[in-house]
Amino acid sequence: MEVCPATLSHGYLYSLWRKGFRNGNWRKLSRMEKALYMASLSLAKMRGRIVNSRLILELRGIIGKLRETAGDRLMSASYQRAMEFYERFTTIGLFEWAPQAKAWFKDQSYILWLGLCSPEPLLG
Repeated sequence: MEVCPATLSHGYLYSLWRKGFRNGNWRKLSRMEKALYMASLSLAKMRGRIVNSRLILELRGIIGKLRETAGDRLMSASYQRAMEFYERFTTIGLFEWAPQAKAWFKDQSYILWLGLCSPEPLLG
């Protein structure tokens, strides 16, 4: 995964805009984010690149949303679900009598499996 550079060129912003438009992430942005991105794209076209650190900081959040993939969203949801289970297992004392289960939460494939295959409601 490529890192966002310290200055943003028009070509870089344009390629991210196209990618976000194709994968559907563009429509998930708010009107203000879209307006800021398009204004920044025009500014970068006129000046060649964007060097303002405050503007770059704002654009990084938008760039993160444009680059997000379905796999990223799936892994994030699985991680949140796994953390719910981890907290629940800690409160009921599961790790005291099954300490090997604690190591499972460091395995990405287990986290993904737990997020996908766990029953929806968590009974308490």
